[in-house]
Amino acid sequence: MTILKLDEHLYISPQLTEADAEQISLLGIKTVICNRPDHEEEGQPDFSQARPWLEKAGVTGFHHQPVIARDIQNHDVEAFRQLIGQAEYPVLAYCRTGTRCSLLWGFRRAAEGMPVDEIIRRAEAAGVNLENFRTRLENAAAKP
Repeated sequence: MTILKLDEHLYISPQLTEADAEQISLLGIKTVICNRPDHEEEGQPDFSQARPWLEKAGVTGFHHQPVIARDIQNHDVEAFRQLIGQAEYPVLAYCRTGTRCSLLWGFRRAAEGMPVDEIIRRAEAAGVNLENFRTRLENAAAKP
């Protein structure tokens, strides 16, 4: 499994498995946000199945905020911002590939003034290509 850091307090990853709990424990992750809808694909563990693995790894905060990348709206970004803001750090957000988590983070950071090129660069360093979402990120940056 790959858990990569997007910023000071936020890690992202693809779908978690029970075997990933050791890496989560080593990183000291305290809060997990699942951005993947349950039953998205066959064989995917539901968030409720992952919770015991996470508890065993020392995670104390659990949030399920399922989104679809193409359908992310301002209220989704705001909900993610609030979850991160109220979380015990460090936080791990996961979905199928890490793209949804990176987008939620990227839209928030764009609205806060981070340059879109920097958002795309940081996501790429974490293994996620957000270039296809550049226009949407630029639009998020332009909103007051």
